[in-house]
Amino acid sequence: MEQPSAPRPGQAGRPANELPPDFARRIAQKVVFTLERERDPDEATDKIANIFIRNLSGLERSRLFIDMIDELLNSEETSRSAAMAWVAIVLHREDDPRFENMVSDLLDAMIVDHRQLVKPNYSLEYRRKSFSFYARNLGDAFIAMVEFKNELYEVCSHIYSLLIRKEVALEMGEKDRRAGGRRISLAADQAKPKVGKKLFDDVVDYVHARGEVRSDTLTQQNPNEYIAALADRMRGTRRYVIQDIMAKQAAEKRKEAEKELSETLASAEEIIQSREAFKKALNLFWAEKRYNIKYLSVEKVRVTLQVSGIIIGIVYFLAGYLRLYTLTWWEGILIAIGMYLYARFFVSRQGFRNFFPNDVSKELEVVLGSITPVLRKMSKEQMDAFMVRQVKDPVNVNLLPMLPEFFKYVFAVMPDRKNTIVTVDDMQEILENLEMDITRVIRTSAPRHAED
Repeated sequence: MEQPSAPRPGQAGRPANELPPDFARRIAQKVVFTLERERDPDEATDKIANIFIRNLSGLERSRLFIDMIDELLNSEETSRSAAMAWVAIVLHREDDPRFENMVSDLLDAMIVDHRQLVKPNYSLEYRRKSFSFYARNLGDAFIAMVEFKNELYEVCSHIYSLLIRKEVALEMGEKDRRAGGRRISLAADQAKPKVGKKLFDDVVDYVHARGEVRSDTLTQQNPNEYIAALADRMRGTRRYVIQDIMAKQAAEKRKEAEKELSETLASAEEIIQSREAFKKALNLFWAEKRYNIKYLSVEKVRVTLQVSGIIIGIVYFLAGYLRLYTLTWWEGILIAIGMYLYARFFVSRQGFRNFFPNDVSKELEVVLGSITPVLRKMSKEQMDAFMVRQVKDPVNVNLLPMLPEFFKYVFAVMPDRKNTIVTVDDMQEILENLEMDITRVIRTSAPRHAED
């Protein structure tokens, strides 16, 4: 058999970068010739690998390799050569990274062409099913590998695992682009898959279909039992790889969530700085709670003095008008005028301004405005530790019974409460722990106060 050679630049008037139409068939013949001539299998695979690197390396020539495999699979006599073609590039990937890139380019080309139905489907007439051209191309190569040597399943497993990872990564990338709401260009629209079935699923289904035989008798043995076993092993590989991908994705999402949480969590410096502001806000809240009580007490005294002054002025005016108790009319008028001025100015709200309590609501709002951004970024653990320090702080001893109410008040008036890191259940648990800590502190400090 004469060894075909690759076209040389300028041969037969053809441009240097143009390949002949039957180039894939020529490479297939060269592979068959090399395997028949070389007695040493390792030497044969080395030469085949070098042929591929010289003639079929690069993404633009990946489809020529696929056509070459199809050419070899069309005959049972050369199907072993198709298997050895894959074996040659996979086994040499550890020695030369170009072979790893070649395998990657081949699978990328298969996935894209499978999604776009570049070539018509392949039909199994006896099964009345059709499969992708690329599923048949890869599936028959796997079958040929296992038929030649069962140990070559490791090569099948490597190719099939890489195919699954590539196709799943492509699908996840498309989902992320759709979720991101990015504009889809015309090229992206054209790249949308025309078939819904994934290539790695179609490959398994094809191998399984090849392994099934319709038996005529109950005792008839399946001659394709090794193909059925191959399909089962590929299903196991698919299950393992997909679980591994999902586990890695979950771990990455967990790391991203932890990273985002660590970036949004309140820093130690922010928590330390907010402690004094929290204590000040608690005191202002206590003052604001007592504001109405103090205001009403002072208002009662003021109204009593005002009404008493008016009544005294009226009584003296009448007594002077009637000349009672040796009072003259002008003395009664003077006393009535004095009582009116007393009630109008001295015991008015303006006159009692210094006796009324100060309204600290505005100051409380300002202080809370500096606390709430830090509280919003606290995790449950940080919030627990923060409140424990507030309970143990001696400055807050007299205000501990009011602390749970103040805690509720802070989160009630906090803007954008939905953006807090702690959930409603977490806050309820923090509040329960806070009440228990307060009860414990009050119980331990009660005997000390009793002795004093």
